Amino acid sequence: MMVRVSTPGFMAGFFIAAVAAPLLSTAPAFAQSEITVFAPFRGIATPIARAGSAVSVITREEIEQAGQTSVAEILRSSPGVSFNSSGGFGSSTDVRIRGADSQHTMVLIDGVPVTDTTSTRNAFDFTMLPVGSIERIEVLRGPQSALYGSDAIGGVIAITTRQPTQGFSGSASVEGGSFGTHREALRAGYGGDQFSITGYAEHFSTQGYSRRAGNDEEDGSRQWTGGLRGQANLSENLSLDAAFQVTDLETDYDRRDTDPAGDADRLSINGHARASHESFDGRWRQTVTAFASSSDRRFTENASVEDYYGNRIGVEHTGEIRWDALGTTLYGVTGEQQSAEYITNGVVQFDRDELYWGAFAMQQFSLGPAFHVSTAIRFDDFAGAGTFVTGRGTAVYEIYETETRFHGSLGTGAKAPSLRQRAATPNLRPEESWGADIGVAQTFFDGRLTVDVTGFYQEIEDLHVYTGGFGSFAVEAWDNIDEARLMGIEVTADARVIPGHLDASAHYTYLDAEDATTGDRLQRRPEHEAQVTLSYIGIDRLRISGVVNWVGGERFSRSRERDPLDPYTRVDVIASYQAHEHLEIYGRVENLFDVEYEEIKGYNTPSLSAYAGIRATF
Repeated sequence: MMVRVSTPGFMAGFFIAAVAAPLLSTAPAFAQSEITVFAPFRGIATPIARAGSAVSVITREEIEQAGQTSVAEILRSSPGVSFNSSGGFGSSTDVRIRGADSQHTMVLIDGVPVTDTTSTRNAFDFTMLPVGSIERIEVLRGPQSALYGSDAIGGVIAITTRQPTQGFSGSASVEGGSFGTHREALRAGYGGDQFSITGYAEHFSTQGYSRRAGNDEEDGSRQWTGGLRGQANLSENLSLDAAFQVTDLETDYDRRDTDPAGDADRLSINGHARASHESFDGRWRQTVTAFASSSDRRFTENASVEDYYGNRIGVEHTGEIRWDALGTTLYGVTGEQQSAEYITNGVVQFDRDELYWGAFAMQQFSLGPAFHVSTAIRFDDFAGAGTFVTGRGTAVYEIYETETRFHGSLGTGAKAPSLRQRAATPNLRPEESWGADIGVAQTFFDGRLTVDVTGFYQEIEDLHVYTGGFGSFAVEAWDNIDEARLMGIEVTADARVIPGHLDASAHYTYLDAEDATTGDRLQRRPEHEAQVTLSYIGIDRLRISGVVNWVGGERFSRSRERDPLDPYTRVDVIASYQAHEHLEIYGRVENLFDVEYEEIKGYNTPSLSAYAGIRATF
């Protein structure tokens, strides 16, 4: 008798077995620390075991251990996340969650939305976010419009910037390596009971490599970033928080392999001011946040100059009420003015601004000690694009005796057209979505191994599809004509294989991403994607990690299954040595076996490369 095993099932089992096999021998257990998350319930601190929605957390320690200078590469450590880059550092990078487009991912910095109003589809440019400014990242997967509004159809990436520790502290680092790359970063701050402030600055430069196949010239990048964040407790019940960040990026690029070199200059500024007040012994917390961001982009090629200017200014009021046995209520209202202007060779192609507003409410409660539930509803007014109501529900059931946790979520979403799309097609409607996931998490071997298996399904209707001509904005046109179906499996496994000596983590994602209109596979969505990390920590003050990234199965660079891409396996090695209490030496080798691969057809990826640096703290 022949037994057939599906590829997703086989791969999921393989990665669990790879991590679990060494644990079959007896060894001391370890106590898994309780992780607190904020994104699943829009700022409410919640143990990750009670989140319901699928969420991953990347800490500052993990960011430093990864040694990466690209936020997209760091996000790759989360299941369900994939990215495509059209060249090296500074090139356009699309980050997708569970196969949803990059414009379907809401990006928050310190709780403030920062997607770019000048982009064609209102997506966030991850090249404008330096790694050194980040304290923590939460990746929330699945439809989240009920709490976060438009742009959250696929999920949310919530980023928290650096915060000072108690007293005076700081750090400085210098790094250099392949492709003429060097990076310098400095951070200093003070943290006290009543007041804290931190500032940071970072410079990155690389000569790079040609982003387009067939060209030999180097496409370099230069980035400068600076920021401040301050907090003050004015009284026992009133606190203030404010932050400001500016990033300037210059990039050389080729649009096509026959084009001469061009230049892209981008400037991003964002900031917020927030006041929070607690009353009734902390049971009622109200927060008012004012936020603003701007994006200036200039692309120069031969005699052609394209300028983009965008701004978003908004204010939000939220309230959190704790009812003891009845759980927690969260409510809020937000209003935002968005503007965008596009100029070609001094001629204004469009200049548009619109006002968006929304209101939401959520109830989080427990039905006994083991069953945790939340429900949320939101109303949004997308200016001339119409109004929409979205909802979300989550549930968690824990079996303490066996350390088993069942979790699931169901939600709807809506995505408003961008300002550019509305300028070209004023009657374009919002995209609509619904999705669900269900999973089980289990610990084994007295807590030394944790495995989570989650299945997900999502439909997106009335997709914004380009139907116009090419050559100028005057012939641009969009329509709501496509539908996408996204389904798959996510598997994660974390283990202390030999406590105090060897740690391991792995995740695998199977994704079936289909254009429901044509039946074709959606472009640039890997069918299989996995990452395995082994870290040796058996020698005092030394850490050596090997990271294997595998992308396989069907993958196409263009729509209608054109330009197939080959599978690939890339291996990176990272090492760090704590030479002194306040001095760390680190290095990494990327693409150890010099594998040639493509993320987008015709665009180069980095070859074998090496980097080293030192980091000092005070």
